[in-house]
Amino acid sequence: MPATQPRPRRKRDPESTRISILEAAKTVLARDGAEGLSVSSVAKLAKVNRGTAYQHFQVKEDLVRATLDWVSHQLLEAVFQGGDNNGERPDNLPKPDLEHLPDVINGMAAFNQRLAEYAIENPDIGRIWLFDVLSRENPKDDVFYKRFEQALRELAESDASEEDMDPEVLSVLMLTGYFLWPVWVRSHAKGKKARKLMAQRYAGEVMRLSMHGVLRTDSHAILKAYLKKNLAQA
Repeated sequence: MPATQPRPRRKRDPESTRISILEAAKTVLARDGAEGLSVSSVAKLAKVNRGTAYQHFQVKEDLVRATLDWVSHQLLEAVFQGGDNNGERPDNLPKPDLEHLPDVINGMAAFNQRLAEYAIENPDIGRIWLFDVLSRENPKDDVFYKRFEQALRELAESDASEEDMDPEVLSVLMLTGYFLWPVWVRSHAKGKKARKLMAQRYAGEVMRLSMHGVLRTDSHAILKAYLKKNLAQA
């Protein structure tokens, strides 16, 4: 009788394992909050050995921190569609000046829509992420917040903006609104199409408010035309 050949060992992929753990931690964190999260419960959901999970994250606090940082990078990719570009302004963004106003408005509208959609599709983890950022001694330690405020600061310093805009205050106001709006959406929208329309409504209202305190009056006719064309269906 021929000897049984030993099964080949599965090749270890530490990065894939780490991502699986973070995905599971994101689910638990959104569902149960930090109080209900443990490394062992996350390992079970991720279907990885508990010892393996502890090799990646020795204590719960490390796992929570890593998960929220990972959410921030997901936000960065989803909203800016190009990451932080090593701290530089991405080449695909229109210049925030009067010459490029139509492009600026279209860029802002697309940006707002992507952020609203992410917040609506990830409501619970989004609010946990937001509270964590706002509670930090230095919110700019978070990669998404840092890039978000930078974008508003670039707008504030450009010819397209009204004078004396406060990027930090506006960042907090905008992010708080984006990640609280899904509470309303959850009660008033059924299905993916309805959620998308809710995202469109919110993003459109942000653009409308931009006419009164953010963008110069030169842009109002362009922005009104955009709103009339794109928000009628919402």
